[in-house]
Amino acid sequence: MQLVSVVVPTRDRAPMLARCLDALAAQTHTPLEVIVVDDGSTDDTPAVIERFRRAHPHLAFTGLRNDPPRGANPSRNRGIALARGAFVAFEDDDCIADPDWVEQLVSAFVSARVGAVTGTVLDPPPRNIYDLALAGTHLVSGTGQARRVVACNMCVRRALLPGKLDEDRARVSGDMSVSGRSDEEDLYLKLKAEGFDVLIAREARTLHIHHHARGSFYRQAKESGGAAARLGYKYGLPPRLELLCLASGHLFALGALPAPVMLAPSVVCFGLFAGATLVYNEIWRKGKSWRQALRIAPVMVGYYHARTYGYLLQLARLALGIDQLERVRLPGVHERESRFHPRGRAREPI
Repeated sequence: MQLVSVVVPTRDRAPMLARCLDALAAQTHTPLEVIVVDDGSTDDTPAVIERFRRAHPHLAFTGLRNDPPRGANPSRNRGIALARGAFVAFEDDDCIADPDWVEQLVSAFVSARVGAVTGTVLDPPPRNIYDLALAGTHLVSGTGQARRVVACNMCVRRALLPGKLDEDRARVSGDMSVSGRSDEEDLYLKLKAEGFDVLIAREARTLHIHHHARGSFYRQAKESGGAAARLGYKYGLPPRLELLCLASGHLFALGALPAPVMLAPSVVCFGLFAGATLVYNEIWRKGKSWRQALRIAPVMVGYYHARTYGYLLQLARLALGIDQLERVRLPGVHERESRFHPRGRAREPI
């Protein structure tokens, strides 16, 4: 078997990191290399890393530290730079992998055309309405060819990572982390532009234990919208479908202002657009039931508005030159992706 390197960025999640590392130590695939990058933690993370190193002296293990913190993707890039494996798998510190997780990922590299593989991310039972609303965010639907990759459960050929994961976010304010915020979609587009297949390994499963409160829920919405705007601006991609639905609904509502007789039709149209967005993302993409979709509808309306605000704010900052981002054309991406999606791009649940 070929050596596989697993890169785990972490910050201030010592108890969760301990569970993550224990699961990696129990992997059925050998040989295995584990690289943990501590992004300036202020809790007991260094002690957890040292205890793990001592408990598993025969496991190839490297612990790194960023001081000051640099962010999730720069941490991954440090891990990539030291990775010795033919494949590099990525997992987050709040994930617990099944024992055969690495084995299932690597087994999907059935030919040299396969550049990356992504697996199944499971959600824990929701603690509140915000957890329920975001359940399924990392779901990759279908079989065979994947329409996206998920950074907390993916594996890439090391030879395709000579540079690094995208660090363009370092040129703009804020932090684009991996939870549905477009950095892994950037990698997906690059792999497809080079003609590589990206496959789904349905049995490569990991449990993502990440809970939310109201503040983190809406903060993620705003940051997600900003990340989507940067990705679209960079590669000249069409607007997000759900943002078009929301904008159309507001246009109908504004159209009723000078003509009160149009108020009722406008409200109906807005409801149809909002309903279409909810069905598309929550039921079709995230696999929720109708009852669950109706339960989360009020908070998701707020989520979509916060996401749209983040999207438009970032586009404005780019248009005004406040934030700088190089524009890139990836040959063949738009044409190739149009066979999978009429919008000409990889779609993802939000």
